[in-house]
Amino acid sequence: MPLSRFSRRHRKTWNDEKPEQEVFLEEHRVPPKPPHYYDRKKGRCRMCGLNIYKNDKINKRSTWHPHCADEYMMIYHPGETRKRIWQRDGGECAKCGKIQPRKSRFHALKWHVDHIKPLWEQKGKRFEDIDLNYWRENNLQTLCTKCHTEKTSEEATKRAKMKREWWKHLQPIKSIINKLIYFYKR
Repeated sequence: MPLSRFSRRHRKTWNDEKPEQEVFLEEHRVPPKPPHYYDRKKGRCRMCGLNIYKNDKINKRSTWHPHCADEYMMIYHPGETRKRIWQRDGGECAKCGKIQPRKSRFHALKWHVDHIKPLWEQKGKRFEDIDLNYWRENNLQTLCTKCHTEKTSEEATKRAKMKREWWKHLQPIKSIINKLIYFYKR
């Protein structure tokens, strides 16, 4: 069962319209909805697409399996995610072991939910190729502000290095294209 109650905010995410994107580029923080999500057929789960049974008959009054509703709330609603990670870790930093308060007005005392495998690895993939395990509970950890800043900095450095290497491989192609453009403009 989800830890928070359903509200209007949650209902806003239950659209019937499927976006027309083919490549997952714009927002890599929130994964795309599963293909069955937009069907809205009674008796069929919107998360996994399987029929929902009650007493060996298809339950036409339901559109979610209980465990699928939990998974949906965990993946697509950050408030629910934070509640579950707090319940699991109790605010203890996975790196340094420092315990942070649940709520604080001071930035240095705040705790962060961090993705162990970074989400940017899923950016630019097709819908079929996206791995939802990046958003599940076993890929999340609690970090204090200091440790989270350090980890994010390391990841950003690694990403920048990868980008530089990628551009180095494109330089010969880029120079050939520039020569062709110059040749055709004359």
